Amino acid sequence: MANPTKARDEFVEVNGLRFHYRESGDPRSRHALILLHGYAATADIWTDVASDLAREFRVIALDQRGYGQTDRAEDMDYTRATQLEDLEGVIEALGLRSVTLVGHSMGGALALCYAAEHPEVTTALVVVEAAPEVLRSGVENLRRLLTAGESWGSLEEAMEAMRPHLPNTSNEQLERRVRAAITTAEDGGFTWDFDEAFRDPQIRPPEPDPGQRRLNDLWDSADRVQCPTMIVRGQDTDMLTPEAIQRLHRRIAGSRVSLIEDAGHNVPSDQPASLALNIREFLQSIAAI
Repeated sequence: MANPTKARDEFVEVNGLRFHYRESGDPRSRHALILLHGYAATADIWTDVASDLAREFRVIALDQRGYGQTDRAEDMDYTRATQLEDLEGVIEALGLRSVTLVGHSMGGALALCYAAEHPEVTTALVVVEAAPEVLRSGVENLRRLLTAGESWGSLEEAMEAMRPHLPNTSNEQLERRVRAAITTAEDGGFTWDFDEAFRDPQIRPPEPDPGQRRLNDLWDSADRVQCPTMIVRGQDTDMLTPEAIQRLHRRIAGSRVSLIEDAGHNVPSDQPASLALNIREFLQSIAAI
């Protein structure tokens, strides 16, 4: 077999869209560790984490609809209910019998919902910087990041444009975060790597089906999670309070909380090695039970 830890770009058709995912590890395994990125990011946010974990697990980092190399939704339907249908379709299409879900921010909210809806499939859950209650200041900081420009002549130019909005990151951390948000443009420069709908506050997605509106209440999903769960918080996050994390911890029976030092909201790019180590130790601990 070729080097199993080397990432492979793959595609699958689900819900009328072509989804891109980056896979590493043993593709013969019917269990996979699925990595779900956050808002204004792509599967690239997981590059270092996936490379580390692929030594022991089949790892799949998914570009969600409208992001990265996955198709854009012509109807602008980027609701959580539709994201859940996408994830269900991808897992079914890949023939997976069970999954461990690791989600950051928006991806963490999606992972919570999937685990609540599919306890028979989800063996473990890692929620990174996601909770039903977030700080307005963190949301506003993310929105300001998206106003850093529309295109840039070089990676360095993009980094300098986004640096004021990510002030506490090192150059290495900043580069990882920026690489996960931009792509090469036709003119050789760089542009955002997701649907412009995510940057336009005037665009409103369709309302979810009434039967799926419960997915908007993450507390309900948290109450129904049955699998072992680790909740991860960045020490310097501007998105979540310690109180919100502790409340989520209390609502998910048997969960544990992990604090990643020298990390803000963007834990996967701020401290990928520490995050991968925490995930590995968590999964090893529950396997030993």
